[in-house]
Amino acid sequence: MRIFPYIACLAVLGLAGVAYNVTSQHQTVMAMAVKVSGGQSGADGSIAADVGASSVQQKEARDARDSAEKDTGVVHHELNREGGAIEQRKQKEDERDTAISARDKQKQSLEATKEDHAKAQEEADAMLATMKELDALADAADLSEVVETFTTAVSDAKTKQTEELIPELESLVTARTAATEKVAAETTELARLEKINADFEANYRKNETEYVVAAIDPARNIVTFIVTKDSGVVAGDSTPLIVKRGKNTVATLRVESIKENKVVAKYSLAPGQRIQPGDRIIHVKPHGS
Repeated sequence: MRIFPYIACLAVLGLAGVAYNVTSQHQTVMAMAVKVSGGQSGADGSIAADVGASSVQQKEARDARDSAEKDTGVVHHELNREGGAIEQRKQKEDERDTAISARDKQKQSLEATKEDHAKAQEEADAMLATMKELDALADAADLSEVVETFTTAVSDAKTKQTEELIPELESLVTARTAATEKVAAETTELARLEKINADFEANYRKNETEYVVAAIDPARNIVTFIVTKDSGVVAGDSTPLIVKRGKNTVATLRVESIKENKVVAKYSLAPGQRIQPGDRIIHVKPHGS
């Protein structure tokens, strides 16, 4: 049993040796840090090590800041693009409201003109009735002297009244003609404004329509997709279509041909993007007015 004290002594000596070795390595590292930094003591070495760690932290902070600024730039670019589309849509909505306001004013003016026309018609009809009554009195006169005298008096009165009424009647006829022409012109203008408004609303509703990329030919930069008969999609450079995935704009499209509702279009990719089947195809707002 006396061997256990010797074993315990050997264990203590071993631990002491390990501790000395660790301390020696630590002193060596500190000495190297002092030499690199030009210091003269262990404290200088510790300071140099701290400075190195601080430099690494500063570099990591600069990298994080640069990455955040890059992400912020991308977000600002997307916000500016979306803001431009919203501004265009607001402009078209203002134009539509102006057209509606003009149409309402035309309606009010048309109603007033119709009232003037009806009044002029009533006055003209009353004058024509008076003239017919005078004609009837003249035609009913007897050949007797009394009746002849009466007829002459009536004829003279009719002639005088007719002469007085003719200018006013002509004025009323002219006013009625002008009112009729004005009603016709305003009716035509009102129909035109209503058509503009109907076309605007019909076209604007098409902005909510979405299509889906069906197939892609990367070699020719071509995609195909299916549209409805009333989609408003036409062939040509001015067709306002874009491809989106989520909130990102992937590409712009130029429709080459449409056959039996199947559209073939060439695409121009946005930087760092690529088209995939199932991507959404939408009109650039606002569309048509």
